[in-house]
Amino acid sequence: MAFIAPERAERPNDADLVAVDAATDPGTWCPFCAGNEHRTPPAVLRAPAEASRSWHARIVPNRYPVATEADPRDDDGGAVAPVRPAHGVHDVVVESARHESTILGVQPDEWRDVWHLCRARLEMLAARGDLAWATIFKNSGPAAGASLAHVHSQLVGLDFVPPSIRAELAAAAADVTGFARLIDDAVRSGRLVAEQAGLVALAPPAPRQPFETWILPARSAPLFHAAEPAHVEALADLTRLLVGRLARVAPGADYNWWLHQAPYGDHGRQVAGWRWHLEILPRVTSLAGFELGTGCHINTLPPDEAAGLLRGA
Repeated sequence: MAFIAPERAERPNDADLVAVDAATDPGTWCPFCAGNEHRTPPAVLRAPAEASRSWHARIVPNRYPVATEADPRDDDGGAVAPVRPAHGVHDVVVESARHESTILGVQPDEWRDVWHLCRARLEMLAARGDLAWATIFKNSGPAAGASLAHVHSQLVGLDFVPPSIRAELAAAAADVTGFARLIDDAVRSGRLVAEQAGLVALAPPAPRQPFETWILPARSAPLFHAAEPAHVEALADLTRLLVGRLARVAPGADYNWWLHQAPYGDHGRQVAGWRWHLEILPRVTSLAGFELGTGCHINTLPPDEAAGLLRGA
């Protein structure tokens, strides 16, 4: 499956914006800094919500989307593979009004507000009825695919359930104890990294990169947009904790993360035992031919050792 999105090639990067504005102060050229709101579409959500107060986080439509409000029925029935417009929503989550390059520069209470906004936006998309699934993902640093340094993540809602989620649902249907055993095995084998307010952070048993970690609820919870406020804030606190520890054990490492949750409504069968989870993948080693060609990954650091280093960082 592939998304053909020529508009993505027009995404600006920091160097391009500096060259156009001939200024080194990000406040004059960065589209995500406070004062430059005219450089993005109007916000769909912001924190605080009151327009009379200065914002410290906001969600705006992406000018260079991978999915749009196109009619999904407009397909090319004669193509070798099914081809149709990618119907959905693509937002940018601007995580600070200041020109911060790391989430560690965002105040903890403001960082919690970012995750509350994301939860609220996912709930809005669930209520539409035309979308099957949605995610939040972050590209932090050039090696992880970020084109702008200003802290931000992205939120995408689609009218279909991606193959990776279908595969996880099928695995969960075959073994409803999978997520519970994942946590129990992490505790027994020394792969538990941290816990907070009903969430656990652990090194998965087969990590794709050194220091890969997952955050998930200790009990069954399929949808992040239905998460209780304490879980939302615990996720914010744990992501800050893990990014800080990653910076100490692998200085300068870029990373990606993405949220896996169950599909919306009737688009996907809710499987007993399913849990939403955030996967954090540091970009410590490069993906080469073997990884790209087989889907298998070579990791030189055992997960229990990685977890121990993260706990001690």
